[in-house]
Amino acid sequence: MLEIKRENLPKSKIKLTIKVPSAKMRQFFQKTYEKLAPTVEVKGFRKGKAPAKLTVSAIGENRFMQEILDLALQETYGEALKQEKIMPVAMPQINVKMMKDLLTDQAELEYEAEIDCLPEVEVGNYKIYLKKVKLPKRDIEVKDEEVEQVIGHLRRQHATFEEKTGAAEIGDRVEMDFEGSERGVVLDNFTSKNYPAILGAKTLLPEFEKQIVGMKKESNKEFDLELKQTTSRETEKALPKTKKVHFKVHIHDVKKVNLPEMNDELAKKFQKNNIDELKKAILVDVSREKEMNTKREKENVVLEELLKNTKIEIPPSLIENEVHRILDDLRSRAQMIGLTFEQYLAQVKKTEADLHEELKPDAEKTVKIGLILGEIAKLEKMDLKNEQLGHKVMNKLLEIIEKK
Repeated sequence: MLEIKRENLPKSKIKLTIKVPSAKMRQFFQKTYEKLAPTVEVKGFRKGKAPAKLTVSAIGENRFMQEILDLALQETYGEALKQEKIMPVAMPQINVKMMKDLLTDQAELEYEAEIDCLPEVEVGNYKIYLKKVKLPKRDIEVKDEEVEQVIGHLRRQHATFEEKTGAAEIGDRVEMDFEGSERGVVLDNFTSKNYPAILGAKTLLPEFEKQIVGMKKESNKEFDLELKQTTSRETEKALPKTKKVHFKVHIHDVKKVNLPEMNDELAKKFQKNNIDELKKAILVDVSREKEMNTKREKENVVLEELLKNTKIEIPPSLIENEVHRILDDLRSRAQMIGLTFEQYLAQVKKTEADLHEELKPDAEKTVKIGLILGEIAKLEKMDLKNEQLGHKVMNKLLEIIEKK
């Protein structure tokens, strides 16, 4: 057995100080020799048959010692994990403290390994404190106007457009450049190029849209708007409730929108026989979406309560792994819409380092939630290999609350 000193560190880290005795180091010398000796030729001897000292000299002492060290670290680290019953979650940080006479029978090695481990998760008596939670209640009844809104959206998907020389009216489609500034400083969130919008579709600020109505193709306009100021708790008292934004607008194009009739022909474009059948399908979809949204709201309340009551220290490597997973996902999404990751970063006006830092809090929360749900799954004796484990745990927790 190895001589190991164990020390528990914050953030679910363990430091092992490992001493490798001479007898074990001789084994690593022999394995290294057997691996490298056949790769060199020593004049006057067949491959692999020269005296060890000449062979080591031909290989190069530095290379030979590095091979011994790499092999010793690899094998003894694995042995130390088994001996101490440790399950690491990332590669260790190795610090060689002492390395002595690696090419002799008196070779010794001592090193430290800092290891990130799966943290202990103390969820407390969740069956008690979750029963005090008040879950949100939402009306999932679907109103006629909600169905009509969806049909309106479907009609716009199949709309046709015709050029218009007159003034833009509610219902028309406009394409425009606009720039918003405050005291001469351009505001990125109020600035865009070639922005398309259908007037009256509630995609523009009402005050802004009023200024656009009446403008013509290739016309320009400047105006000021008093807009609500976005504040945090810290700045709520220090900043005024509104701010004056100066807008410059150029209209590139105005088109009249011709919507298809709301009839059976429209329904057939969405694989329904008639308009009544389409409305029924929309009602079912909207109702299902409301149910899913309500369930998500309930789950978020439960998760926040679990996070508040759980004791857990997350090793930094788990957070870093999650950040890199999110970044990889963003890269894939950018590629799907035809952008390089660099172009995506330019669009959001961030560096990768900025994004990396911004993602850390959400990444930490995601890791915590995964570990908490995993711990509860163990306590509830669920099948930990089930692909839907997270959903099953959440359903169980909601069941506990709703049974109170």
